[in-house]
Amino acid sequence: MKKILKKKKGDVTLGCLNKKNAIKKIAMGKIKILLTMVLLTVGMFSCSDDNAIKNETATEQSVALRTVLNKLKLEHTVTHGKNAIAANPATAMLCFDFVYPMTFSYNNGTTVTVANLDGLLSILQNESPNMFLAGVVFPFQVQSGGALQTINNEQELTALIQQCGVPTFVEDLQHTFCFDLVYPIQLNYNGVAVTINSQSELMQFGDAPGFNGVVEVVFPISVVYQNQTVVLNSTYDFYQMVNNCNAGSCNCPQNYEPVCVQTPNGIVEFGNMCFAQCAGYTQNDLVPCNSSQCIISNLSTTVGNCNPSGGYSLTINFTYTNPSSDHFVVYNSLYEPIGTYLLSALPITIDNYPIMNNSGADFLTVDFGVNSNCSSSQQWATPNCGGCVCPTDYTPVCVVDNQGNTITFSNACNAECAGYTPNDFVTCTSAPFNFSQALGSCFNIAYPVQVQYGGAVHTVNSDGDLLQYFNPNSGPIPIMTYPIVVSFAGGSYTFMNQQAFQNQIQISCP
Repeated sequence: MKKILKKKKGDVTLGCLNKKNAIKKIAMGKIKILLTMVLLTVGMFSCSDDNAIKNETATEQSVALRTVLNKLKLEHTVTHGKNAIAANPATAMLCFDFVYPMTFSYNNGTTVTVANLDGLLSILQNESPNMFLAGVVFPFQVQSGGALQTINNEQELTALIQQCGVPTFVEDLQHTFCFDLVYPIQLNYNGVAVTINSQSELMQFGDAPGFNGVVEVVFPISVVYQNQTVVLNSTYDFYQMVNNCNAGSCNCPQNYEPVCVQTPNGIVEFGNMCFAQCAGYTQNDLVPCNSSQCIISNLSTTVGNCNPSGGYSLTINFTYTNPSSDHFVVYNSLYEPIGTYLLSALPITIDNYPIMNNSGADFLTVDFGVNSNCSSSQQWATPNCGGCVCPTDYTPVCVVDNQGNTITFSNACNAECAGYTPNDFVTCTSAPFNFSQALGSCFNIAYPVQVQYGGAVHTVNSDGDLLQYFNPNSGPIPIMTYPIVVSFAGGSYTFMNQQAFQNQIQISCP
């Protein structure tokens, strides 16, 4: 059965006509901009002389729809461009399929009814900044997990995207790293105008409790891309810019660890050092980011005396710039909170810091609380509070505790001091690495870096200098001040703490 899609004055009416008459109808209406599209996609409409649709259908503008369409467009380009055999190119990115027919609207208000996925992909291939899909008729149905689900509004479509684990529009806005948003920008959130003045404000806005992700950007906005300022006039333009990040030759991690460089257009922030290097910058080009950026630096830990209860005292101190709170949180190496303390009380001493595993080393993280992206980590050699005197060699052994966690000790003596016997030793879940052998062969550190050794901070400029301050008994990695930039065979990474660096070594180094 063929259906008629009626439009308001000035729009196209695709009624119960054959293809030739349909094209003639369009020509008579002098709507030349749609002629090519009708020729390309006429086969995707289902028309009949019976039961024509006589009521006008209202579409709604949808940012979430544009997010979904961009994922479809990307997946279509990848799979069909390489002649892949996937029957549904959306399955790799989305956890649902549209149930057709569906009615969409263009940015100029013209509507189009699509009969199947191929028809939709044909439209997406022929979009342009002047003519793109921007709205949809709610409600519509999707098929997800073998069941039909009705999507009634923008909020439900956004929630569906989140259920798929696909980045929403706000997340794409926060984490597109090959270009820099020019602030301030204006948002509409649940009918309320919001001004965002910086990347950190955008992160806090999107991570706030109760945030539902339904946001519109007030266009135009500007971005800095490859040292040029580019004006974006729509969500379509924004996603075209996002796609530029995915089309480059660099394979960068999508972790937000910002670095800044000075350009002719001012200071530009990159999502991490890898994207800055892809743009042609080096470590020597880095400058401090926005003066309002929160920074924790010079984090130090001083070990005190052991306590009868089995712990020991630990004094923590650091300097800070533009704190986002008047207090900070201390987390142990399992990222469990130890306590919350006032900045005005620095330095603070934790009288009974718990011994985590008697492995010979421990580390902690401090930050400014929930949703904070301002943090720093520090490692130190733990005291021997059990009365054992162990050698300083680093010959790791592993045990499994009563929680099922695998614990690595620097040597068998330290494991036995913790109450384990050789019968408890198991094969380590990941082979211990040799830092001194991997340095310069498996990975390269961007110098200079700072190392904490002997109660002082030392600046080192080479592998040889760094190894002077490496004591395997204090841990598998020298106690460095983070962030640091390290290059592996798979790319360059900016590490914000030792654990992240150590995890990547375990992954990348044989």
